[in-house]
This record gives sequence, C-alpha cells and structure tokens, in this order.
Amino acid sequence: MNGRTRVRGLSAAAPARIMNEDAVSRGEMNKHRGFTLIEMALVVAIIGLMVGGGAFAITPLLRQARINTTDTALDQLEAALALFATRNSRLPCPADGSLTSTSANYGLESGQTGNTGVASDVTTNSCSVTDGHAVIPWKTLGIDETYSLDGWGNRISYMPAVAEINGTSTGWNSLVDNAFNTSNNPVNCLSRDASTTAPPTGFRYSAACDATNTITTGGLYGTADYNVPTYPFGNYIAVYSISGSACSTELTVPNTNQASGSFNGANDTCTSVTVAAAITSSNVSYDGQRAAYVLISHGQSGWYAWSKGGTQLQPYTGTTYPLKQYNSMAIAHVAGTTGNGGFVQGNFQSINNLTNANFFDDIVRWRSPGFVIENCGSSACGNP
Repeated sequence: MNGRTRVRGLSAAAPARIMNEDAVSRGEMNKHRGFTLIEMALVVAIIGLMVGGGAFAITPLLRQARINTTDTALDQLEAALALFATRNSRLPCPADGSLTSTSANYGLESGQTGNTGVASDVTTNSCSVTDGHAVIPWKTLGIDETYSLDGWGNRISYMPAVAEINGTSTGWNSLVDNAFNTSNNPVNCLSRDASTTAPPTGFRYSAACDATNTITTGGLYGTADYNVPTYPFGNYIAVYSISGSACSTELTVPNTNQASGSFNGANDTCTSVTVAAAITSSNVSYDGQRAAYVLISHGQSGWYAWSKGGTQLQPYTGTTYPLKQYNSMAIAHVAGTTGNGGFVQGNFQSINNLTNANFFDDIVRWRSPGFVIENCGSSACGNP
C-alpha cells in the first residue's frame, strides 16, 4: 500500500455521472407525474361544455322524433276508425283510460245505453265511459296497443260526437249509435241518404241523428225535408284555434247562428259562442260539418293523459293551464259554450316554460262526418 485510499469501483468521473443519472431520474419522474387540480378542473369544465351543448342540440331532435311517432300512431288510428265506420256506419264509443290490463274491458269501447229499439229511447243514446276517461278503444278497432300510445308513452284521448257521456249531456248530436226511427227500424247516423224522392221510412230521425231544430214545416218527412243534405247535419264537436292565452276562431265549419243568410264567424270565439239558430233551407248547408271525432295526444308534458297503467297525469299542484284543460276530456271544461262545446288546436306555446299558464303542447286531429263517410268508399255508409 502506498498510503493512498482507493474506493473500489469508483473512478474520478463518478460524481459527475451520478449527478447526471440523478437528473435523468428526476426527468423520468416529471414525465410520469399526474394532473394538477387546476388541470383537472379545466378538463371537467371542457367536458361539461361539450355535454351541455350536445344536450341542447339533441333535445329538439328527440322531441321531433316523438312527434313523428305520435303522428304515425294518429295515422293508424284514423285508418282504423275509417274501417270501423265502413263496417258499422257509426263511430265507436271511447274506452276507459283508468282500466288496467287485468280488466275485461281493457281497450274496449264502453257500452252504449238507451239503445233498446223503441222510439222513446232515441234521444238517450250515451257512452257509459266516465267523463274525462275517454281514450281510443284499440281492441275494438282491432289494432295493436302500441298505436293507442303517443310518442311519450301515454294513451291518445278520443272523443266522438255523442249526446251523453255517462249521463252527462254534451250538447252534441250522436254519431256513435244505430238509432231507431218512429217505426223502430234501425237507422245508421253516420251515413248518407241518397234518396231523390220523398224521404223513406228509414230517413234519419231528427231526434236521434240530426239537430233538434230540424226543418219542421210540413211535418217530419214532409215536403220541407227535401231541403236537407244527403250527409248528416246537426250540432257536432267544435274545434277552436288558440292564440296566446285564449281561443280565437273556430277551425271546424261552424254551427249556424243565424236564421237566414251565411254564417258570421266573427260572432264565435272559444268562450262566447252565438246560440245556434233553427235550421232552414237558407242555412242547412252550413250545418253538420263540425268534427265527428277528436283525437288528442297530450304532448311532452302528458298532463291530463292516461298512462298505460291507468293513472291520469296531473299538472303541477296549484297551477292552472286553461288551454290544456280544454282538452282534458272533461265535459265541464270543454271550450265554447253550451251547444257549441269542443276542443282547441294550435302551435306549441311556451314549450320550454312549464310554469307559464299559456303552456300548450297538445297534438290534435279531427275529421268531419262528411269526410268520414266519403272515406267509407262505394256501397258503404250510404254511398252509391
């Protein structure tokens, strides 16, 4: 030994190499470190903006898809109603939306009352469904239950022109029953009378299928009856357009409100309708072309609709939506006045503001008796 101490394995350059290796190690550690809280917050904010913007873009598309599904269901229901009218020369009564799948009458039209075949019963025709429960009777129409639901999964409401709903007078003439004339012969209400001579015994009996104030000069089936149209005439369901918080004009062909001359539509609004005048040869052509039936989807909100499970969806507690209430199927809340009652139709209003009293999201379809009869085709519903 020469007195110098030598550490085996280390050279003079070792300290520098160790420092370099230490720097490399620190670099590797920095390369694999995680996000800071600030970086994480920025990432979350960016994702939130992307998701939020996507939701705003997707919501209208989803709504339109459900509207399209509803339109498809309404198309199928109208085709089924036309076929039913072709076979029966009448419209079906509604089904009861409160019934569940365990009920024997689930999806079936409610029974008719008062139709016993005697002349005294022709003015008491009624559907026995509870007022406000009226939905489309899909089983009676022979269609799949899917078509009884709108795009939001709720029952589509249905109201035909009928004199009474479970004993509650509607003010409408009936198109749902086979009435009976004074000779106790059945008379189909939803049909044409193609006779060119004096009306036959089976001519539509005024108290059953036509307006109460049928032309009476010359007596029933008398000479004055030559003036009546071949299509049913009488007071059926009114449909009013909406504007803001109120109804405006009538969309259906209005009931006559003058003893002579043409109809003056300016006299009729949703809450103030001129009382109908007696039918005469001057105004009979204006009568009878209100709605034979109305179909209603209660829209995205579903308020007043019946669920598949038999529960009615109600609006927010303490909030009144008059326009939605008009279409609730409750006779006490229909639009118009006595003898001119009906429903409302129009564009969506305040669709993104559920607390606005003018909110309206219903989708409505209706057809006149003449339209339904024409769709029956040749040799049906009295057509030649």
